[in-house]
Amino acid sequence: MYPREIETAIGKLAGKVGMWLCVILATVISASWAAELPKVASVGGTIEGFVRIEGEVPKPAPLEINKDTDFCKDVPNETLVVGPGKGVQYTVVTVEGLAKNAEPPGGDQVSTVNRLDNRRCQFVPHVLAMEVNQFLEIENSDPILHATHALFHEGQPQFNVGLYPGRIVRKPIVATGPVKIICEVHPWMTAYIFVTENPYHAVTDIYGRYEIRDVPPGKYRIKAWHERLGTQEQQVIVTDGQTTEAIFTFKPDGSASQ
Repeated sequence: MYPREIETAIGKLAGKVGMWLCVILATVISASWAAELPKVASVGGTIEGFVRIEGEVPKPAPLEINKDTDFCKDVPNETLVVGPGKGVQYTVVTVEGLAKNAEPPGGDQVSTVNRLDNRRCQFVPHVLAMEVNQFLEIENSDPILHATHALFHEGQPQFNVGLYPGRIVRKPIVATGPVKIICEVHPWMTAYIFVTENPYHAVTDIYGRYEIRDVPPGKYRIKAWHERLGTQEQQVIVTDGQTTEAIFTFKPDGSASQ
């Protein structure tokens, strides 16, 4: 082999060796970086299911509309709304036993807005679930005067605010539990605010369905509350990345179905 051919062969060999050295070096560096990356936090599990009623469903009585009748028309009675498959709307499902949050994430109460509207002579939504130490924003979308009165239990100052058309009022909520809301001007207007200790709650839709996501793994007691049917409880086990189903069945008298 001539000297020039030898030189060319050596150059090619050195190029191949260099390429493999680069590959090995890159692999080592990638492994080192991967080892230093923080582990992905647990996303928790999901609790979902239905709230149903069995037997003959009582029909809510029509509301007695006795003021501002030229505007307040066809207001539905939402104290017991039963949808397809006898699913019960406006049931609050909560996860009990988790640590009570001192304040919302980031310490900014204003960051989470929970709205209750006076609209077409009824409260919208009829049932609202929110976390303690957040703000409740009350507004009046009607062209008439309303007065929102919150009937709290212990630990929360009651309030009764007059709402002229377009007015919005924000109130801090610092106590847990169900809170009945009435309108002092229109006595048929009622609603409930259910204040929870943690963000793991849901209100059922027209099908009685609910879903609570990102629940930390563990064994919990979950509770279903309805303003007319009462309360039921059961235990569930939540696993990371998995869905746990829990179904609640009430009787018309508020007792649990066996």
